[in-house]
Amino acid sequence: MIAILLYPLAYSFVMSFYRWDLSAPSQYFVGLGNYRDTWNSLGFQQTLRVQLIFSAITITVEVAAGMGIAILVNSKLRGLKLARTLLLVPPMIAPAVVGLNFRWLFNGQYGLANAILRYLGLPEAPWLSDPNWALVSVMIADIWQNTPLLVLLFLAGLQSLPQEPIEAAQVDGASPWGIFRYITLPLMRPILMIALMLRIIDTFRTFDVVWLMTQGGPGGATNLVTVNAYLLAFQSASFGHAAAVSYIALGLSLLFLALLYGVPWLGRKFRRVS
Repeated sequence: MIAILLYPLAYSFVMSFYRWDLSAPSQYFVGLGNYRDTWNSLGFQQTLRVQLIFSAITITVEVAAGMGIAILVNSKLRGLKLARTLLLVPPMIAPAVVGLNFRWLFNGQYGLANAILRYLGLPEAPWLSDPNWALVSVMIADIWQNTPLLVLLFLAGLQSLPQEPIEAAQVDGASPWGIFRYITLPLMRPILMIALMLRIIDTFRTFDVVWLMTQGGPGGATNLVTVNAYLLAFQSASFGHAAAVSYIALGLSLLFLALLYGVPWLGRKFRRVS
């Protein structure tokens, strides 16, 4: 098991320090050369910008929508049992199937999205052919598939909260927003941290949906780091640079996770000292 898990990681890590091109007669050690070339590349800087925009917007929307829907589903409204069952559907669908379905949905000529816009008398949108719309399209697909998973996570957290503080606040006449802001949200903080951690890791390895919808285009508008690594490895046959891109992405996701846990910890330490 250790060999199966660690050997590919160790092999690709070593590969990232070699000029490993199929066009070259042999591989040779370049140290941090692949990392330097990748970091200074204008193409990778665009990829990094797209990745940060994609991660920031999708995580923000998914967490906010997931919390809102979880609170609604946790209430005692009629028909919510069916909603809870339907929430299981998107996470159960393979990302490749989601990518193909949304590619059809956003097809410029035959897609359902433009058909609805035409029916409503609204102008059609260039979903997958315009750089800005293409990034929005892959974000919509990612949000559609991953928000229900966060809903289920938040719903489990809400149902495990102690009810005494909430009931005491209701007796004291606190508003629903005040109860959520000062009681529910602080108690849900560990669940929120887990959700953010999962989504940060997941957005930095998103590939299937984006590749099947846009293949990183048009003009690199949806070229996430995983797509960039794939293109370098299997189109440019530059395995050393592809490995370097993968480990830069891994380092960035670990950096964001460290900030996620480190900044609140430093804040608590500072408050104790002051």
